[in-house]
Amino acid sequence: MAICSNIFLVLGIIFLVMMNFIMAITMFAVSLAISLVIFNSMFRDRTAMKIIINVSFAIVVLAVILAYYVLT
Repeated sequence: MAICSNIFLVLGIIFLVMMNFIMAITMFAVSLAISLVIFNSMFRDRTAMKIIINVSFAIVVLAVILAYYVLT
C-alpha cells in the first residue's frame, strides 16, 4: 500500500515537471488519501492522533480544491 502511495507521489512530481498541473494535483491527492488510510490503520487505538491526522488531511484537501479552482 505504501509503495502505491509513493508511486502516485512520483507520478505527481513527473506531471508537475511536465507542467500538467491538474494531473499533478490529482496524483498528489491520491497519494495523500492512501497515506491517510495507512496512518489511520497504524493509529487505530490512539483517538487523538487519528483526529489530528484527519484534521490535517481536511486542511490539505481544502488547499487542493482551492488550487484546482485557481488553476482552471
